[in-house]
Amino acid sequence: TLQSQGIPSEPFVPIVGQLSELRRRREQGQLLEYHQELTTKHGLIYLFWLGPYSRLVIQEPDLIADVVGRTSAQNYMKPVDLGLRLKPIIGIHNLFVSNGTEHERARKMLNPAFHFTNLRSMVSIMTYQTQKSIDTLLESSSAINLAIEFSNLTLSIIASSAFGKSFETMANAREIVVRGFTEVLSAISYRASRMITFFPIVSQLPFWKK
Repeated sequence: TLQSQGIPSEPFVPIVGQLSELRRRREQGQLLEYHQELTTKHGLIYLFWLGPYSRLVIQEPDLIADVVGRTSAQNYMKPVDLGLRLKPIIGIHNLFVSNGTEHERARKMLNPAFHFTNLRSMVSIMTYQTQKSIDTLLESSSAINLAIEFSNLTLSIIASSAFGKSFETMANAREIVVRGFTEVLSAISYRASRMITFFPIVSQLPFWKK
């Protein structure tokens, strides 16, 4: 195991792992601080437990480059529970959760969209949406959650790039898209942190933010 190889780890707690602490920190808005504490405690590489599943956290630049590089893709597999948790919002046939030939197929389908010419055509959209977000933040006099703001900006850029100018002409289009994704992601986090998605029979019941 990774622990026997000297990888530092949070204590193993049967079945639940660190889910209780993760849920508590998320509800307090301190999830980032929690991971910073783990990094201070263990270093740039460590293990923690997401329920019954182990998670290897890597923050070493050279190792990250190896993980995301195409030449080493066959050496890494995405965890099974990731697909279970994200299936309600993105399905299972996509680049983010797939492995092997399915991942290769999805990547080839997406490659044209990320061609230099296409990306260059989106620069004006990215600039416009970013400037709008900056202006909104500068006008705010209350505390700002940058994690939420960056997520909102990302969704705005994606939606504008996909739907073009028509997206901007729709009343409250940005708010509708952001609210929809935020609510779904919140439900996924709620179900995952309570291990609802880990049990097929339980996850099919029409309760707990299904």
